[in-house]
Amino acid sequence: MAGIIRVILDTNVLISGLFGIKNSASAKILIAVRNQKFILVNSPEILEEIAEVINRERIVKITKMNKAERKKFMEELIGRSEVTSGRKLSKSGGRDEKDDKFLACAYEAHADYIVTGDKDLLVLKEYGYTKIVSPKEFTEFMSL
Repeated sequence: MAGIIRVILDTNVLISGLFGIKNSASAKILIAVRNQKFILVNSPEILEEIAEVINRERIVKITKMNKAERKKFMEELIGRSEVTSGRKLSKSGGRDEKDDKFLACAYEAHADYIVTGDKDLLVLKEYGYTKIVSPKEFTEFMSL
């Protein structure tokens, strides 16, 4: 898998991809995850957040996923992910400390991209060698 880019997907991108909007950038990115078009990188803290968000009542209503489907989604996500040890950063430089988990994961995994809809992350544009882009920018770059 040498040469394949390493990507962190913000929770908002993954959850938006489940909303069923066929040609949305987030839906295209989820398909790319399933087709292993890039190395998906996560940390235990990111996976914990995704599991919490996917089980929120409001999200369950929108995605129409039952408990078994949500469990299967998480299992597939973990199975398709390279999971870091989850080191913390002493100083991130981000505007919102809730986003530090994505920056720490990027640093630890030497990720090429963080894909997010979060303006607090997007304003950074990059973190070290990691580019921070919107789902639309990422789908254009990857020709998804």
